[in-house]
Amino acid sequence: MTILQRYLFRELAKTILLCSFGFVMLFLVIDFVDKADDFLKHGAAAREIALYYLATAPSVFVQISPVAVLVAVLVTISLRARSNELTAMFAGGLSLPRVCAPILIGCTLVSLLSFGFSELLIPRASRAAREVSRARVQPGKVAAQFSMNRYWIRGEGAILSAQLVDSRARTLSGFQYLGITPDFRLIRRIEATTATFGKDGRWHLDNGIERTETGGFVPVPFARETFSFPDTIQGFVDGETPPAEMTWSQLSAYVADLRAKGYDVHQYAVDLNAKLAYPLLNIIVSLIAIPFALSAPRSGGVWRSIGIGLLVGFFCWITLSLSLSVGRKGLLPPFVAAWAPGFLFASAGLLLFRHARR
Repeated sequence: MTILQRYLFRELAKTILLCSFGFVMLFLVIDFVDKADDFLKHGAAAREIALYYLATAPSVFVQISPVAVLVAVLVTISLRARSNELTAMFAGGLSLPRVCAPILIGCTLVSLLSFGFSELLIPRASRAAREVSRARVQPGKVAAQFSMNRYWIRGEGAILSAQLVDSRARTLSGFQYLGITPDFRLIRRIEATTATFGKDGRWHLDNGIERTETGGFVPVPFARETFSFPDTIQGFVDGETPPAEMTWSQLSAYVADLRAKGYDVHQYAVDLNAKLAYPLLNIIVSLIAIPFALSAPRSGGVWRSIGIGLLVGFFCWITLSLSLSVGRKGLLPPFVAAWAPGFLFASAGLLLFRHARR
């Protein structure tokens, strides 16, 4: 890079750091105000509260990074245009693509950082935040653990597991109940295609098989039976691992396993595609931000850029959320639901960039 390009890259990096820190802190402060009563009620120490928010920060950064990048690009370009620095660069023979190259490189690095956080840091950090939350925000709560593509709970005299959790319908798919003695001897095993926890506090199992020690573990099939287990479905609902807390490889293996067993994977397939599509928004929004910043460099200043950035970022977020929601309901193919908004934003950005004011 030339001296001028290094200068633009350095200015953008400083602004991205400032915007990211500001948005993350704003998010964490709002969350602390919401949870402060629970922390005080259960006597959480300052070190535990700090650990909770330190572990939460990486996932917040990934969520807000496109908006932070959008605002940073708008502010950086607006300030350079307002002080005639860009005019001098264009007069010196630099084309718009060459001037913007360090901006796009910086946004690409943020995309890689966002994806790296999702793969390497967020799964571990989210588990740490969840443990602190269970210990200090909602102590005593039993929640399922996700392992080997299944959810597991150690209940009262039993181990319960499920392949898939539908928290909205409060239904489990691929349900297993293993009755055990205190010395871990298996005395009862029940498997069912689906398990629903009814309002009467009982489990309703469909298409299952029951084996008991007293019956010689001979399989006894049933079409629909009702059982009164001491455990409720709430532990599975509370322990449901969001796809955002899985790495791409974990989620990919989970989707492949569910698909092979015949389950509906629309929701998880959408999130799997979104894991790759979302970090690219950091590059796409810069293509939209640069033409906006060049359109009227002397009117409004930094606050105008921030306002435009927030409006455009909000519109992009609404569009992407709507598309993902429609995809999770099976109304759009997962690939289309995750990638179509980014493709539309990128096309609009390239069109605006092509006609941007020099």
